[in-house]
Amino acid sequence: MARGTTRTAAITIIGGGIMGAVLAYQLARRGMREVVVLERETVASGSIGRATGGLRQQFADELDIIFAREGLRFYRQFIAEMQAEAVPASPPPPPFYQYGYLFLVSDDEAWQAMQGYVALQQRLGVPSELLTPMEVVARWPGLSLITEDLRGASFCSTDGYTDPAAMTRALIGAARRLGVEVYEQCPVLAIQTTRGRVQAVQTSQGRVATPLVINATGVYAALTARLVGIDDLPVYPLRRQLYLCEAVAGLPAELPMVVDQATGFHFRWRDGGLLLGLPHQPSPAEQAASRALETPAFDLTLDPGVWPQIERVIPRRFPALAGLRLRRAWAGLYEMTPDEHPVLGPTEVEGFLCACGFSGHGLMHAPLAAQLLTDYLTTGKSSTLDIEQFGLQRFREGRLLPATRLL
Repeated sequence: MARGTTRTAAITIIGGGIMGAVLAYQLARRGMREVVVLERETVASGSIGRATGGLRQQFADELDIIFAREGLRFYRQFIAEMQAEAVPASPPPPPFYQYGYLFLVSDDEAWQAMQGYVALQQRLGVPSELLTPMEVVARWPGLSLITEDLRGASFCSTDGYTDPAAMTRALIGAARRLGVEVYEQCPVLAIQTTRGRVQAVQTSQGRVATPLVINATGVYAALTARLVGIDDLPVYPLRRQLYLCEAVAGLPAELPMVVDQATGFHFRWRDGGLLLGLPHQPSPAEQAASRALETPAFDLTLDPGVWPQIERVIPRRFPALAGLRLRRAWAGLYEMTPDEHPVLGPTEVEGFLCACGFSGHGLMHAPLAAQLLTDYLTTGKSSTLDIEQFGLQRFREGRLLPATRLL
């Protein structure tokens, strides 16, 4: 798009992360024409490029399970279709390492709850199972777990992980081949509305005349909404940190994502080493800055206090990991909402839709979210879930969706 020019689009997606990529691909697959994606930096340069890449169906509430189940199904099908193309896809989708997720439970109350979660998962078609501590040791002897206080574990063999940035780029590549136009280094400067309707998007590269804009800008979604006069979109950042360490001899080659539920500490293979994470509670000041969308809330500087916490957690459960040598570390941002469910669908500004607020589950939940939006835009209804329940209005009316955090 040449600077100073105006082009037209039927649908304009703001954001080149996983949500924008899946949505562009699905819209194009459904025959939608003149779809444009605007990315202020480069595709997958935001939070998705810093994410863990987990694809799990083991959640504690029905909505999350359904979103994740359909997401996993989508990625498996996408990978298979790209591999079956006569001309190899460029860029190709990354592998999906379907080694499972293993949740270790050591608390009596948590174990009771986990049994209910697994029963719900099974009712919804997820092949998760409960394991005794001895069954865990027998399946993965190389983990060398301390099991004296373990009550049990839950495991789902169809869960796993992938490279989220590479998956995003593969989806954008596939969308481009279907006719979607993608503009990188193209920040949105303004969104023009007339009498409550979207008319155009002004970017650093020119103007896009468009009747539909979809806000898929992740942690910046609330700031994007302000461009059309919506000042109460409750999407705010939450910092998380990841650590890539040297490999540890003796661990299983097909290592599941291992999660110590009591602490949230988790690890898996990545790039020949171990990727580690530990959720940490932000301070009251950090929480206030995030809710107010203050500049420090978007800071990716590492909190030096997290690594010592990991070093204290490891020997209590995983003595084989003691003394890990750190390669590198980085921070990323979750796009949180008050009920940890996404904001999807139309707003009071006609033609301005939301696709944001995935609360750390964007990779897993974007495919079904994109399907719901695509159904809404093409037929006005969805056969999977009612998109209206995910609307912005629920926060204004205090109708938060139920959610139980497993990790």
